[in-house]
Amino acid sequence: MALFSVKMRSSALGSHISGAERIVEEREVPNVCAAMSTRALAHSKGQPDSITVTVNAIDGDVAHIPALPITEACCADPAQARDTVIEALAPLTPHAADAWEMLTGVRDMRGAILFHAETGARLEPDNARGVRVTSMDAADATGERPEARSGKTRVTDALVLASKVAHHPSVLAEVCISDDPDYTTGYVASRKLGYLRVPNMKPAGSHMGGRLFVVDTDNPAGLIDYLEHTPVLVEEAK
Repeated sequence: MALFSVKMRSSALGSHISGAERIVEEREVPNVCAAMSTRALAHSKGQPDSITVTVNAIDGDVAHIPALPITEACCADPAQARDTVIEALAPLTPHAADAWEMLTGVRDMRGAILFHAETGARLEPDNARGVRVTSMDAADATGERPEARSGKTRVTDALVLASKVAHHPSVLAEVCISDDPDYTTGYVASRKLGYLRVPNMKPAGSHMGGRLFVVDTDNPAGLIDYLEHTPVLVEEAK
């Protein structure tokens, strides 16, 4: 069965607005391209002036990995969310508070920060770009996901990404805050912790957002190659 990677990116005046991607069968490609374009035009961050949809055949094997189990923290405000994140990271790095400050201080990064657990240094080759996580999808997804009609697409996409990231042995944890001003729930994820949804990570209406990976490697080239190029399908949690 031939599989294709379908990716969408939209922007306005050169600034990134939204992105999405799928791994689908050949017969699904036309409908998925149309659905992604529609999604880009309806994004809460505004009307894009550029939408790019790219389709590439996948050559080689696709890795199948289990989804992380989902839990949810109880956080009434951003201060409690900050404490929850730092508490989750503290066993992994002595620089947990620095990781939070770094994540909440970035703006308009399309990729993730690679945060060295031991030193607190940034490891990505291009700090303005960060590291992109691509080539992934839910294993049971079809051309039009049923959850897309009930408002659950965001959680599905985030869980797929978090599961791919956590699967690599060099990644100790991930922290993500959506840059969507209407969406204030983020997450902390790791192989041990699972996918912990963290509500109220920022005030409503805030454009703050970013993604940070706590890693334990001094040479991130292999990790970056996995995150940006290895195709992965995420199965339901065992």
